[in-house]
Amino acid sequence: MKLHKIAAIWLVVSMTIISQDILAEGGTSSGVVSWVPVEPWLIYVVIGVILLGGFVSLNCIMSALSKSKWSLADALSEEASVVSLEADGSGGFKPRLGADGKPIMITELRASSSRMIALVGMILILLMFLGFGIFAMYSFAKTGVMPNPENMVNFLAAGMTLFAPYLVNQFSALFEKLAPKKS
Repeated sequence: MKLHKIAAIWLVVSMTIISQDILAEGGTSSGVVSWVPVEPWLIYVVIGVILLGGFVSLNCIMSALSKSKWSLADALSEEASVVSLEADGSGGFKPRLGADGKPIMITELRASSSRMIALVGMILILLMFLGFGIFAMYSFAKTGVMPNPENMVNFLAAGMTLFAPYLVNQFSALFEKLAPKKS
């Protein structure tokens, strides 16, 4: 069965169980229900299922990428203009010259330390975000109250910073199209 079908089934089953629990506890038409803490083992099961789902998703992504031509090394590289070299016959290299007598410049991918630092930083921020999120979920499950909603909004907004480099890249591509062409 495909992963998206399993996720859809899981969502339907979860919503059914939640709605039955609300009705069984005397849920009213106004939607107001008194909080009854769940069993501690259930909290750990839910958190475990979320973590397991994350690991399964990562495994599916890694499996799909291993069957493609995509490369992390290429993704972390950036284009650089370098002089084309040719062997000079004495074991060394010399610049390849064009018809105008100038060295030929070629564009190739070179390792980018800034992109590697950004990747490692993003992974660390993501792990911290997930860790604090798990504590917030645990607190909500135990008390029925989210830990300070204003702080939660700030927390979720901070999680969006993981996508800031992508947004900057998209805006730069947009402005690059609007810039006058060099001749």
